[in-house]
Amino acid sequence: MEEQILKLCKRLNKFTLENLEILSEIPKAELLPILSKFVDENKLIKQENEYVFKKNKVSVQKYSIFKTYPAIINDIVLRCFCENINSIKASNIANIGENQIQSFYTIFRTLIYQRQKQKLDFYYLKSPQKARHRKFFNQEVYLYLYCNQIFVSENLLKSSEDKTFSKEQKAKFTTIYCYLSRNLTHNKMASNLNCKIAETLWRRKREFKDLYYDLKLLAGF
Repeated sequence: MEEQILKLCKRLNKFTLENLEILSEIPKAELLPILSKFVDENKLIKQENEYVFKKNKVSVQKYSIFKTYPAIINDIVLRCFCENINSIKASNIANIGENQIQSFYTIFRTLIYQRQKQKLDFYYLKSPQKARHRKFFNQEVYLYLYCNQIFVSENLLKSSEDKTFSKEQKAKFTTIYCYLSRNLTHNKMASNLNCKIAETLWRRKREFKDLYYDLKLLAGF
């Protein structure tokens, strides 16, 4: 059972005890000692009421640009991204070329998109849901709602068991979608759209410190 729970923790990446109880269908009383063991074994990190899966630092090896610059430059660029500083200003702050900043930013957005897509795939397999089709900059995207969060997919997920939104889900979707629409207004967002949607949703209601430590862990810095 521990191995199955650890795999679920890895898929979720960041979660609360309540999230894990719902998805695993295992009572909190049984989950708590297992999660404590994972924390002791350095497989999970506990941050207040949340747990974060501790990944091996594979991203640094995967993306050569992370190895091109010293750790302090990588950290400065990551901080600029989390503060939503544009590539021109970030280039001046980090003292590297704007093209290099854009490469960093593209990788960060890709990592954010891929992680939320993994979560979406997991939720969808557990409970198929009919996609919401929306258009931004004349591009169609597919949106889903799970655990009061919107997820985006570049490909339509479709099943004969797809369920429609409940009344409560429709209301929550509308609230988050309005936020998304307000923040996706500049035509520069049209390029690499799905990743920028994922980034916009990732930023919602989160402060710099939370964004910074989350992305730092995700990028493997």
